[in-house]
Amino acid sequence: MYIPFLILLSVTAASGLSLSYKFGTRRATDKVSSPPLMCTIAALLVCIIYTLLAFVLDGGIAFPQKISLLYAVMAGVAYSCAAVGYLLALECGPYSVTVIVLNISSFMPILYSHLFLQEDISPWQLAGLAVMIVACVTLAIVRGGAKSNRISLRWVLFALLVFASNGFINFAIRLNTTLTPDTSRNSLFAVAYALATVLCFLFYILTGGLKKRISPKPLILPALGVAGSLTLQLTPNAILPLFLTAALQYPLVNGMTILLGVVIGVVFFKEKINMKAVVG
Repeated sequence: MYIPFLILLSVTAASGLSLSYKFGTRRATDKVSSPPLMCTIAALLVCIIYTLLAFVLDGGIAFPQKISLLYAVMAGVAYSCAAVGYLLALECGPYSVTVIVLNISSFMPILYSHLFLQEDISPWQLAGLAVMIVACVTLAIVRGGAKSNRISLRWVLFALLVFASNGFINFAIRLNTTLTPDTSRNSLFAVAYALATVLCFLFYILTGGLKKRISPKPLILPALGVAGSLTLQLTPNAILPLFLTAALQYPLVNGMTILLGVVIGVVFFKEKINMKAVVG
C-alpha cells in the first residue's frame, strides 16, 4: 500500500499545484511581472520549509558528496524556468492543454535515466510510452470556448520553455536519490529552492517589476498553495525512484495527472474538447 499511496499523493499534489498556479494567474495585476513575483514567493516558502526540515530532522544542511550540489543547481534552474513559463502559459492558454505539456515533459526523465543511469526499458514499455504521447497530443486538440482557451503563438513559446526545462527537475531528484542516497533530500530541496528564489526574483526585476511596484498581497494565497503542493509532491517524487524505474514512475504519475487535469479543465474552466480528444 506504500507505493500506491505515494503515487496518489504525487498526483493529488501535482493537480493542486496546477490549480494554485491557475488561481495565481487570475489574481495577477500584471501579466508579465506578476508570474515571476509569485514564483519568488512560492520558492522562498519551499526553501524555508525544507531548511527547517533539514535542521530538525538531519541536523543541518550538508552534502557528503559535492556532486549533489550540482543536482540541486539543476533542479533550481529548471524550476525557475518551468514555473515562470508555466504561469505565463496558463495566463494566455487553455488549462488542460498546458497541464498536458507540463506532464509530457515529465516523461523525458525516462530517456535520461536510460541514457545516464542504464535503467532498462522493455519494448512493451517503449510502445506504451509512445501510445501515451500520441494520446496526449490528441488530447491537446482544443476547440471553441473562451478566447483564453485557444492556442496562440505566445502560448506555444511559453509551453516550449516549460517542456524544455521541467523534465530536468525530476531527473535531478532521481540522480540524487539513486547516485548519492546519503545526501538528504531536505538539503537538496533547500538549496535548489534558495537558488530558484534568487532566479525568479531576477526574472521579476528583468521584467520591470521593481519599477511597476507590484503589490505581492494578491499573490500570497496562491503562492501558499503552490508551496504546499510542491512540498507534498517533492517527497514522493524523491522516494519513488527507490521502488520504480523511470519507465514505470512517470507514466503512472503523470498519466493520471493528465487525465485529472483534463477533467478539471472541462468541469471548472468550461474548456471544450472534440471527439478526437475524447478518444485520446
